[in-house]
Amino acid sequence: MTVALLGSLWRPGLPPGIYEERPAVATRSRVRLDVAALIGLAERGPVNTPVVIDDARQFEAIFGRALPGLQLPLAVRLFFANGGRRCVAVRCVDHVNVRTARLLLPGVKAVRGSSRRQARLAARNPGSWGNRLQVRAQLIQRPVALGFDPVTHAIRIPPDRPAVGATLRLTGRPTSPGAAPRSRCFRVALDATRQPILVPTPTAPFLDAELLTAAVELSLRLDVYLDGRRVETWDDAALHPSHPRFLPRLLGRRAASEALLPPRTDTPDPDAPSAEPDRLWGNADEPWGSDYLRPSALLADAWLLPTKALLAAPTGILLTAAEMPASRHGRDATASTGRQHFFESTAMALDDLVEDSDHRFVAFNARPPALDALAVWDQAHPFEPVALVALPDLLHPTPPEALSLPPALPDELCFGAQCSRGKADTTASALHYPLLGFDADELQACQLALIRHCEALDARLALLDLPPGLRAGDIVQWRHALASPRAALYTPWLRVDADGTAATVPPAGAACGIAAQVENDTGVWGAPANRKVQGAFARADDAGLPDPGFLFEERIDEIRRTERGLMLLGARTTATDRDWTHIPVRRLIDWLKAQLAADLAWAPFEPNDAVLWSAMAGTARRRLKALFNAGALAGRTDTDSYFIRCDASTHTQGDLDAGRAIMQVGVAPAVPAEFIVFRLVRSGADAPRIEVI
Repeated sequence: MTVALLGSLWRPGLPPGIYEERPAVATRSRVRLDVAALIGLAERGPVNTPVVIDDARQFEAIFGRALPGLQLPLAVRLFFANGGRRCVAVRCVDHVNVRTARLLLPGVKAVRGSSRRQARLAARNPGSWGNRLQVRAQLIQRPVALGFDPVTHAIRIPPDRPAVGATLRLTGRPTSPGAAPRSRCFRVALDATRQPILVPTPTAPFLDAELLTAAVELSLRLDVYLDGRRVETWDDAALHPSHPRFLPRLLGRRAASEALLPPRTDTPDPDAPSAEPDRLWGNADEPWGSDYLRPSALLADAWLLPTKALLAAPTGILLTAAEMPASRHGRDATASTGRQHFFESTAMALDDLVEDSDHRFVAFNARPPALDALAVWDQAHPFEPVALVALPDLLHPTPPEALSLPPALPDELCFGAQCSRGKADTTASALHYPLLGFDADELQACQLALIRHCEALDARLALLDLPPGLRAGDIVQWRHALASPRAALYTPWLRVDADGTAATVPPAGAACGIAAQVENDTGVWGAPANRKVQGAFARADDAGLPDPGFLFEERIDEIRRTERGLMLLGARTTATDRDWTHIPVRRLIDWLKAQLAADLAWAPFEPNDAVLWSAMAGTARRRLKALFNAGALAGRTDTDSYFIRCDASTHTQGDLDAGRAIMQVGVAPAVPAEFIVFRLVRSGADAPRIEVI
């Protein structure tokens, strides 16, 4: 310890006295394995795109309501109710038959050369939810006093405003006595000397000093409504593409929910701007665009000019997507959505691509499968990768019931200058997916596909829902068919409150939350069991469910009624190998592999000699000592709990010639007490990798 006497040696910000000077210690990032991926069906939201969710309200804002027939929203609620910190949600859909709602920008024409057409928009993502969108366009007119030189006939534009690209509306002299004054739109540009000018060049009727003082700058205010509630406002938006606040550019930039949009798989040049429709409107580092609307790509070089109707409407013009022709309405493809859509990449129907090829409203074509898209999150966040995966919508045992919504406010209770709620429905139809009913072979194959995905990555745990209604013999067969150290089966299903309506939801979402909570409270070595299940008021009836002892022996984790409420009382995998019976063992080894690889990230840059081997072993020893002190390992002493070997005995001449440094680590988790051995391999300049022996 170094003690410094501070008297005459005064330091700014510190009073005189005696201080202990501690050297700065570099801290290593700690790996977290509490991020869960929840994949399924949603009312809206980006397709096959991982979206980071930090609370249930954020999920609803991006993916919509918990409509009957949708298990994913309820699973997310259970995840956070039971202690989950962060999840990655992915919406899947039958991308061939789903449709996106199309609508128009009211009161605005898109001018491209000699073409004048109404500006087209679309819902941000597909589904019938877009049919409930409303947009209100309102023209904002600000006075701009322009000067006029009678000698040169030049128009003087103030140097500070308006900005380049601004649209000005000038009033001109009438063509004949008694006729109405003329008006025309011009834009501000720069000439060769970088002086502001008007384009096109104003003609004689507009070159009047008195009339030029009455010029106005035009901008748009766009209000976006969903279910009669204003959800977005885009104010002071420009009409010309050369202006930095061009309205389609503001809307079209990538939405916040699309921050992890995976790269397209059908283009030879992923970096080409044309490969990503959103990149037409800005770079990835620019502010986010609209979460509800997507502009036509044809607006990228179009001048938006107001119609006479918009000029004459001081409160703007409201357009409802439901007023559009039926061919422009969104559809959910509920009748054709099946389990395969959770595992396959997106590929839109050819006729839909042709219809929107110019407008590029279909922005989710040729996306990788939902499970593969999770790699985007893992690459961006190596210290908190997706470690838990659940697919709550794999099975819909019973058809959903209709959903009753509270009535909208009547018009007489709308106190604004003009009511913007529109005509709202008092009920909404449930989303029924008939292809997601009970099919034992197909359901089991899909759960097995999820397990194989986790096994291939060797870094995730599949949390599966045991189908209700199985008898003892069926349960045994089901568990053995899904035997894996990277899978866990949960039962029974739960009854929850879905916005005033009782609903049945699979239990894996709650299990993910409990696992995350236990890791936060204790560590990954803590058993995600003996915890109260929050957010559910009862177990769903399952008369054929065997007794708890049977389920325990079959390694199926049960949620049971106790005097403390509903409790999750199991934390076992479906593995037949006794070493991997317990979930905390599986998660401890996964965490240790990831953490040691992160701790030894410096190793690839060092000479492969005894000095490196000793340093690698020392780093691992400090990490394992901390685990031992925390009670994560069995044994009374360090020697009983773990061993580390990184010396000449762990290397062959071939390893040395190839530049590989190999460290062998054995640990005895608290349950069971047998050693589980793995080794860390540094190969040349590559990052260290872990191999389980």
